[in-house]
Amino acid sequence: MACQPALTLALLFLCAEAEGFALCHTPALQTTVFQYRIWDVNQKSLYLRNDQLVAGHLQGANAALEEKVFWVPNRAFEPSRLPVILGIQNGTRCLASPPASQPTLQLQDTDIRELPRAGTASAAFTFFRSYKDGLWRFESAANPGWFLCTSARGHQPLGLSRHPDATHLLDFYFQLC
Repeated sequence: MACQPALTLALLFLCAEAEGFALCHTPALQTTVFQYRIWDVNQKSLYLRNDQLVAGHLQGANAALEEKVFWVPNRAFEPSRLPVILGIQNGTRCLASPPASQPTLQLQDTDIRELPRAGTASAAFTFFRSYKDGLWRFESAANPGWFLCTSARGHQPLGLSRHPDATHLLDFYFQLC
């Protein structure tokens, strides 16, 4: 009769639910939002211009224009690939790269805390981080082989590129604020 107490407890829960009593539920997994600075290997910071995220040298009073990057882990993807969702403006606008043969980078108004709950449907918002020699790269989960990049020229939009070259910089510094 060792299993009788467990059976009694299970029946008690079933009866309580049938009578309309709310049982305790575990809270949803809390999503911690991290705030970082990101800049490319040419020391260009990110800022918003005409509703586009661009990279440029910000000095003096313009340094206040720098956008901080907010990120959350995305547990729907392989943890060893360091999947993250990136956003700006306190995580209310997120970077997205919908699947395409020539993918583009977009800013979409959405709450960074909600996206991880979408599971693999959040692929367009997910980037895999890789680290080498003090620098980070961010590969699009929805477009494998495409990485966040800045232009070698200043004040150009943040974009995506397959390969680093003289015009596309794929390596970034990524630092906790």
